[in-house]
Amino acid sequence: MSADSGGQHVMMAVERHEAIMQVARSQGCVRVTDMAGRLGVSTVTLRRDIGTLVDRGMLERVYGGASIPGKQSQPARRTARGKQAGGRDTHRATVGLVVPSSVYYYPAVLRGAESAAGQHGARIVLAVNHYDHGIEREQVDRMLNRGVDGLLIATAQPPDEDPETTQWLSGLDVPTVLVERSLSGTAAAHIEYVRTDHAAGTELAVEHLVSLGHTRVAAAGGLRSPTARWLFDGHAEALARLGLTDGGVERTELPRSDLDPKGNAAAVESLVDRCLDSGTRAVVVHADGNAAAVVRAVMERGLDVPGDFAVISYDDEVAALAEVPLTAVAPPKFDVGRTAVDTVMRRIAAPGDEVATRRMALLPKLVVRSSCGAV
Repeated sequence: MSADSGGQHVMMAVERHEAIMQVARSQGCVRVTDMAGRLGVSTVTLRRDIGTLVDRGMLERVYGGASIPGKQSQPARRTARGKQAGGRDTHRATVGLVVPSSVYYYPAVLRGAESAAGQHGARIVLAVNHYDHGIEREQVDRMLNRGVDGLLIATAQPPDEDPETTQWLSGLDVPTVLVERSLSGTAAAHIEYVRTDHAAGTELAVEHLVSLGHTRVAAAGGLRSPTARWLFDGHAEALARLGLTDGGVERTELPRSDLDPKGNAAAVESLVDRCLDSGTRAVVVHADGNAAAVVRAVMERGLDVPGDFAVISYDDEVAALAEVPLTAVAPPKFDVGRTAVDTVMRRIAAPGDEVATRRMALLPKLVVRSSCGAV
């Protein structure tokens, strides 16, 4: 034992470990938030203690806490309505939602999440990571300290491209569902995801352009955008399947116009020039602002859209408001949010390995407007 400067007793790690194991042996399990309150420490400290005991083989992790190895865990066992298995009311479940932006793309995801949360009797707490993994970690730690029951995260970095993010996700001990992100293989095997099948959406766009007579279709996406890599994959798959070409116009990554307006403008001009030089008269562009910029660049060269050049946008946030209303691939954003909440609530109600891990990709739709000549 030790004491702080005011003479109050401060529990040492070994004492906390003993207290945790005493509760685990008597109840079969411990819940992080309950045990942290009992010991007067933060949930972050309590999770570290549990991690140490897990490493020693004395406990095994379950969602919301830990249990004696081999025993059925119950620390987070609730129905979707926030009741314990026996039917007694507990607290209203709280789900943290962390997204990169609160003004673009994700508002519809949030509406879907809130709709589903209302049906489950749960509450959504929102945070924005601004594509900054440091901010993201702080936000998640804050949510965990507040005792959220589950997390929905559109990570700052794509976890299937960033081992550090994957490792961080694997250490989270509340039900966690990725939103518009994915994981491959067995890494963080308990992490679920709900995302749009952006590759399939791009294939829809290419197929539509081909149906209008185009034989060369280019693709452009946001620089380092998680969506753009799937767009490029779908574009390549569609061209290969249909026996088509991009006209030699290699995939183009467009810098963000808000961060690098000159770089974005130069990349758009280069894309249009390369398309015209190669005889390519159709392009799929992520996102709406970039697609609108391509249309302007084409028209500034004295060409007509869609008469001389076809453009399909990807995202459908403001595509209908462009000078030439843009045909666009529309991800099912509302359904992504709704399905993500359904998924995390299912896991909250059945912690541990009681239910199979779900990893879902939802199909987007093509909204036909004026920019490719179909209307």
